[in-house]
Amino acid sequence: MTLEIVLMWLAVSLYAASAALFVVGLVWRSQLLMRVALWTAVAGLVPQAVAIGVRWVRVDHGPYLGFYEVVSSYAFASVVALAIIAWRKPSLRWVGVFVMPLAFLLIGGAMLAPRSDLAITPTLASWWLTIHIMFAKLSYLSFFAAFAVALAYLARDRWPNRLPEWLHEKLPGQADLDELSFRFIGVGFIFLTIMIVAGAIWANEAWGRYWAWDPIETWSLITWAVYAVYLHTRLTLGWRGAKSAWFAVAALPFIVFTLIGVPLAYQSIHGAYLTGY
Repeated sequence: MTLEIVLMWLAVSLYAASAALFVVGLVWRSQLLMRVALWTAVAGLVPQAVAIGVRWVRVDHGPYLGFYEVVSSYAFASVVALAIIAWRKPSLRWVGVFVMPLAFLLIGGAMLAPRSDLAITPTLASWWLTIHIMFAKLSYLSFFAAFAVALAYLARDRWPNRLPEWLHEKLPGQADLDELSFRFIGVGFIFLTIMIVAGAIWANEAWGRYWAWDPIETWSLITWAVYAVYLHTRLTLGWRGAKSAWFAVAALPFIVFTLIGVPLAYQSIHGAYLTGY
């Protein structure tokens, strides 16, 4: 077993422990366990960062080829985002209850996929591809954050007496949660738009066409349309509160399917790069 794989499994273990601690901390209403859970998640970033660096040096490209690299890098980015949010706004530490189980599932699933090295080719060696991938990660992270905030809104809206008192005190007000979820989706929508445009330019460089209705291209456009409808209902129809939160929650499966389901379910050029098959 190589150093990279040992470090990745260590990260998997720490993320699993963090997810469990966050859930237990919520159930037992313990802020101490929440803090320990956060620091456990941050500790998991260290071996994963080293593993990513070791692989990057060996294969001479970033973590964006093959299911293993792509999905595990999303787990890493999710935990980094959680750490930044908790550092800037300690009252939002509870977001880890939603983020860490997702990060654990992502990195755990990645470790079960083929981990063979994929070489960078002239087709892939483009600055537009780098922009495409960077904004893909930023957009997906924004939508994940909006999902977590919307869930918090709905939990307090539907079961106000079941949440720990300290969590009621730490959470922003319902109006603030509603606005925060909207802002995350607004930013994510802009990032997703840039991702699609940069991807089209790269596709023209690589394959001589901007758009070919490849399954991932198609589902990315469907996801863009779903969030465009969300923004329309919010800005034009005036949706607020629970209706808007339910929409944010219902929209996330489109992102998850585009990210994970489409490369596994469909044969496509994108799928070959993302799955490694």
